[in-house]
Amino acid sequence: MGNQQIDYDKKRLLVWADWGSSGIWHPQVGSKSGDGPVRMVNHKDIKLPAWLSERFDQWVASYDDYAPDRPDAFEWKKFKDAGQILAFELARFVEDEYQVEYAGLQVFAFP
Repeated sequence: MGNQQIDYDKKRLLVWADWGSSGIWHPQVGSKSGDGPVRMVNHKDIKLPAWLSERFDQWVASYDDYAPDRPDAFEWKKFKDAGQILAFELARFVEDEYQVEYAGLQVFAFP
């Protein structure tokens, strides 16, 4: 107990913002999208281009405006729309090397 090994699915990328994160995560092996433990992915580890890395950084930084005690004061629609666009751009960049997921769904980017 306490030393349980968690395996992360290195072929899946979950787009999800959290304070101070990269905004990109490997989910636990066998988990449904958005459920279970995750491990943060460094942008350099997936060779994310600078322009896309900067956009992820800006998106995560925008999450700093979210205050859990005042969720209605945050621009959720704008934030979620930006995340969806980032997930699409990530899917276009990684092509078939990774499965990209956002908001519980797999993201497809057709050539």
